[in-house]
Amino acid sequence: MSRVVVNEIEAKVGNDITFNDTIKIDTIKGKTTAGSVTVQGEGTATTNLQQGVAKAWVNFQGTDTFGINDSFNITSCDDNGTGDYDINITNAFSNASFSSTSSCTGDSSNDNRGVCTTNNSTSEVLINAFVCTSGAVADEDEIHFTGHGDLA
Repeated sequence: MSRVVVNEIEAKVGNDITFNDTIKIDTIKGKTTAGSVTVQGEGTATTNLQQGVAKAWVNFQGTDTFGINDSFNITSCDDNGTGDYDINITNAFSNASFSSTSSCTGDSSNDNRGVCTTNNSTSEVLINAFVCTSGAVADEDEIHFTGHGDLA
């Protein structure tokens, strides 16, 4: 296999460099601003890569054998009692005003179930689960959380 080692590649004409196949790379950072990479979206729209990526998410069991099924940037989850959960974030957000979204997969009773996030801090999200029709707290089979925002 041949190998070419260079410090910089410059386009011969214009600003675009084209590859015919897959590019494998470990780190991408903006040339002008290290924390800013723009991605071409639909049509002429662009998206800032860092702003559009979930910074933390988790799927965990809220009933029976409590535990995390899968996660990203989550240290642990705590079961504080019926319908009361804490999610602990590994790398904290820069402020507590990040966007948090949560949902649940209810138990087999066919009740309408819901969850809400309360009292976010930079490194912890509190989630309460409930039965929509009565407002009573309830454990859920699975709880899902996603956080978007700037990390500290």
